[in-house]
Amino acid sequence: MKKPMSHKAALARLEELCARSEQCSNDLIGKLYRWGVEPPFDDITESLAERRYLDDLRFAKAFVRDKYRFDRWGRVKIARALAAKRISRADIDEAMQEVDVREYALNCYRLLKSRRKSLGNAGLEENEMRQRLLRFIAQRGYEVSLAVRLLDNEKLWTQEDE
Repeated sequence: MKKPMSHKAALARLEELCARSEQCSNDLIGKLYRWGVEPPFDDITESLAERRYLDDLRFAKAFVRDKYRFDRWGRVKIARALAAKRISRADIDEAMQEVDVREYALNCYRLLKSRRKSLGNAGLEENEMRQRLLRFIAQRGYEVSLAVRLLDNEKLWTQEDE
């Protein structure tokens, strides 16, 4: 069995990790458990927060920006992922302000257009095609109300690109 890590060694290791990338307190606590560090961890997390290595709001803002810009996740999926990381509702709400409304709608439109093209003319009736697109976009975490508005856009149904 591995020897448990001391609080001092764990703190040094977490400082290096936090210096490289944004982390949330829940993920760091999970690492401490895996490393065999003895609880309580308040001294470690407080030290990291005081010296600005750890900030759940800053993490949440970076997470939101990355997920909607690069992975093209919708707000619903992002909020659920942050809640799973035990980020507070207030921090999630504030972090969601990072979403540019126009860029977000454009991401949703492009996903719908791409998926519609990939489905092609698979002999689907219009209603079935719309249902499949709605299910697809909901799985990506976008609001159904936004998708419904975009599905009414004639450009989505034409073959030419934007």
